Amino acid sequence: MKSCFKFLKEHQRFKISDIIEDKFNQDYYKSKIDELVDQGILLIETTDTYYFKFVGIVNFLEKMIVIFPKYKSLPEKELTCLNKEYTKQLFKIFEKYEAKSVREDNLLIKDYSEEKDYFSLFALYKGLIEDYIKNGLYENQKSIHEINGVGIIDWNKTVDEIYPFFSTTMKPIYVNYYSYNKEEEQENYIKFIQMELLAKATKYFNQFKELGLDIVGLDYYYYDDDVSGEISYKIYKIDLELRQVFMERKIRLLNLMKEILENLEHSKTNDLSLYGTKNYEKVWEHICQEVFGHQRKWIDQITKPRWKDFETNVTSEVNTLLPDITIQKENYFYILDAKYYNCEFNEKGKLIGSKPGVGDISKQFLYQGAYEKKFESEGLKYKYYNAFLMPTEDITKDYKIIGEVTFPLKEFDGKEIKIIKLNTYIMYNYYLKNLKYENLQF
Repeated sequence: MKSCFKFLKEHQRFKISDIIEDKFNQDYYKSKIDELVDQGILLIETTDTYYFKFVGIVNFLEKMIVIFPKYKSLPEKELTCLNKEYTKQLFKIFEKYEAKSVREDNLLIKDYSEEKDYFSLFALYKGLIEDYIKNGLYENQKSIHEINGVGIIDWNKTVDEIYPFFSTTMKPIYVNYYSYNKEEEQENYIKFIQMELLAKATKYFNQFKELGLDIVGLDYYYYDDDVSGEISYKIYKIDLELRQVFMERKIRLLNLMKEILENLEHSKTNDLSLYGTKNYEKVWEHICQEVFGHQRKWIDQITKPRWKDFETNVTSEVNTLLPDITIQKENYFYILDAKYYNCEFNEKGKLIGSKPGVGDISKQFLYQGAYEKKFESEGLKYKYYNAFLMPTEDITKDYKIIGEVTFPLKEFDGKEIKIIKLNTYIMYNYYLKNLKYENLQF
C-alpha cells in the first residue's frame, strides 16, 4: 500500500503534480490548496508553482504533507526512516513549545481573526483523551426524593414541607418524611458531546500512526459520530452546565470541550488538519532562550527611549528595545539574537542565502550601546559578545562561527556581530532534555 505521506521543507518549490499523482482530481485538490493560500500558509510563485510558509503537518483529503524547517537538507519526498524520525522529533519540539511557550505567552488566543499558531486542536484533543483515560465519561447525579423511602432522610425538606404531629410535651413527631437517593443520570447530552469529541480525537490522531507516533494510547469509537444540534447549540448547553457545576475537574473538562467546539466552529479549514506554525522563527528563538538560559531580568534594565509631551511637559519611557537573549556570566555580557535564516559564504567569500536585514543589524548594535551606557554609569565593565544564532545540520561540532557583521558608522565603531551556526541535533537534544548549554565560549 502506497503511503499517503509527502515530505517537503519550508520555501521548497513544488507543483501540485509533485504531490498528487491523480491527474483526474487535481483541479479539485487545487481548490483545497487555495484554502491554504488564503491563510498565507501556502504561497504562489507562478501559476502552477507553490511553496509553504509553514513548518509542521498539513493533512487535506487523503494526503498528509510534512513540511520541515527551511535549513534542513533537501529531504526525500517519500516516507523514509530518516523522515519518520525527524517528524517524531518535530512533534516533540512542538508539544514542548506549545506547553512552555505558547501558554506562557498567551498565544492560544480565542480571537480567531488574529494570526495564530496551529497547535490548539492537537493539544486540546490530547487533553480530552488524557482526561477520559483518567476520569472516564462525564456523569451527572440527580437527587430522587420520595415519601417514606428507603434512602437517607432529608430532614430539611421534611421539616419545611410536612406538618408534624405533636406529643403531650409538644415535641414534633413526623409520621411521614422525605428520603432521597443519589441516582446516576446515565443519558445526558454533555456526555454525548464528550463521546463525539473523543471519536473525533481518535480519528485525528490516527492520521499520524503511519509515522510511528505514539501520541495517545486510545482508540475510541462512537456509533453516532454527529450528536444532534449545531455547534453553537452544543456550546450553549455546555455554558448552561458550567453554571450548575462546582467540581474543578468538571469545570476544566467543560471548558476544554467548549474550546474544541469553538476551534471547530471558527476553523476556516474544515477539510484540513493543521499542526505547526507559520512562524518557526518563534520556536527557534524559544529553543535558544531555553538552552542558553536567557536572563530576562536584563530586559527591564535596558535603557529605554523617552517620549516628551509638549503640552504637559511630561516625559515617559516606552520599552521598545527587546533583545532575544541576554546573559551575564562573570565579566562577559552576551547579547544573542536567534535568527531563522539560512545564509552562507560561498567559495569566493560572498554572502548567499537569506540573511538578517539592516534593521536587525542596527538593533543588535543599539542593544549593546544601551547596555554599555547603563553599566558604565554604574561603574561596571563587561566584555560584550554580540551574535546572530542560526540553525544548521551541516556541522558536526556544537557550533561554528562563519563570519561577522560590522557597520562602518561612528556610533557603532569597534563593534561586531558574530554569525554563528548552531548544530540543531545538539540544540534540540538539549531542549527536549531540559539541559542548559554552559560552555559559552563563542
